[in-house]
Formats: sequence, C-alpha cells, structure tokens
Amino acid sequence: MTADTTPPTPPEATSDAAVAAPSGDTATTPGPMPVTTQDDEETTTLWRQGLPADAVVLAPSIAATPMRQPENTWAMLVLAADVMDDTDPDREGEVALFAGCWLPGQPQAAMCEEDLVLVLTAPDGESPPDDQVDVEMLLAHGSQWLRVGEWKGADPRWPWTVAVTAAAIMGRCVETTEAATLPPNVTVDRPLQGWGGKGGLVDLLAAGLLQAGEEFIWDRPARGTRHTAHIHPNGTLVLADGRAYHHPSGAIAALGGKNMSGWRSWKRTSDRRTLSDLRTELRAHRGQAIEPHRGQ
Repeated sequence: MTADTTPPTPPEATSDAAVAAPSGDTATTPGPMPVTTQDDEETTTLWRQGLPADAVVLAPSIAATPMRQPENTWAMLVLAADVMDDTDPDREGEVALFAGCWLPGQPQAAMCEEDLVLVLTAPDGESPPDDQVDVEMLLAHGSQWLRVGEWKGADPRWPWTVAVTAAAIMGRCVETTEAATLPPNVTVDRPLQGWGGKGGLVDLLAAGLLQAGEEFIWDRPARGTRHTAHIHPNGTLVLADGRAYHHPSGAIAALGGKNMSGWRSWKRTSDRRTLSDLRTELRAHRGQAIEPHRGQ
C-alpha cells in the first residue's frame, strides 16, 4: 500500500469523467466528483471516502436522519461502518462514518453472501410518530436473509446506536477474508471452496463477466491515494504488493478501509463498473433478482 499524501482539494462538480488509472498502486489524485443533487457537504464526504455518489451518510449527521424508506426501495445496503476502537481512548465508541445506499429490490441472499442491510418501517399503531422508526438489520448468509439486529421505536439518533452493531458484524465477516494462500494452479474450472455459487469473484469469472488480468481501482481522496488490484485466474483480487483476497471487502480492509463494502468500492478501470454492478448482472442472468421472503 502506498503512503498517504495530503488530501487533494475537491474540484468543482463536473461530469463523471473517468481518469485513466496508472499501473501499480500509486498516490495519484483521484478523479473529479460527479454531478449530484445531494448536499454539497455529503457529496464531498462520499467522494473523499471513496464511496459511490448515490450513497447516504447516516453518521456523522450531515442531512436529516431517514426515518422511513423512500418509495420503491427494499432496504439500505450498509457500505461503511467505522466506529473508533480503543486505539484512541479519547474517541473510543465514536462513529467516524456510517453510510449506505438504497436497494430497489430484495436480491437472493445466496448471491450476495455477507451483505448487511437495514430495513426501516413505521412502528405499529394507527398514527405512529414521524420521529420514531423500527430498524431491522439483516445479513445475507447461506440462502437466507437472517435478522441479526432489531431496534423498535428508535429516535433520530438511531444511526449512532445501530452503527456499533453493524461495525461488529462487518468486522467479523472481514476477519474471514484473510489473504489467499491457495496454489497458483487453481483455476475457475475448480471453484474455490466456500465461494463457488455464491456470487463471488470466481462466479463472475466463470460467467465471463470478469476476465483474468483486468485492473480495478479504489480511489480514496481523503488520503490522496488510488489503489489498484488485478483479477487472478483463481478468482482472487490481487493487490499491488501481491496479497490476494477471495472477497473484495477483505482487500479493502487490507488497504485501511475499515468495515467497508469492497463490492461497491472497486471499479473496473476500463469501464468504471463496480464489482457490485457485475454481480447484479450475474444475478439477472441467472434469474435470481428477487427473493420472496427472508429468514427470521
């Protein structure tokens, strides 16, 4: 990983012009921010943290806390849950960043292993108050969406409470994505144990949506860095220093992205599509776009 440099000054909003990624992991200035209708401060925060422009910052608060879901959405996918630990005793437990993005439909859990989502609903009753909400946290595991947290009648400070649980769950998931130590002759014809058939990188390779050797980038303007990685034929994401990861979030964590979704962060250099975009296309090809129910 490259050393961090002074964060670049965000340019004025322009069209989403892609900046050609250099070869290797270098501290170059990431591309310009895209045009967006979001609040300028929120847009800048997302850009600096390397998060997609359609994300929502829940904490620290920039805009009003969502107390209901927008129409035609199923849940909010958690993209980042960074809570300060005891390495800084003065800030332990402080929510540094909690962000997500709205999902229009419910994908099959089997094709998005370890995704974490939040479902917001009005509390029970004839006229529930607008400043209270029921928050349900679901984790994709196996073939089900499992409930891993629930907060009834939460007030507008709910992101600060929920972020702690989200960070703990995402942290445990990332711990299972250690650097790969598989033999170099493993290919997509021999799916990696635990990943084949779950919408992982190896499945994208097998479906032809990824090609071995393709380059992906993760811009993190807050640290003045652009990280690069390449797809290995065995279904891993290989960083510039040679470390390889089965899961995109494991690669992000290795680069200092604390509890962040690698599926939404890594973009293919050639067309700027994220790994999440490719996984969505894979689900569509397999007719697994919507799941009718979830586990309890």
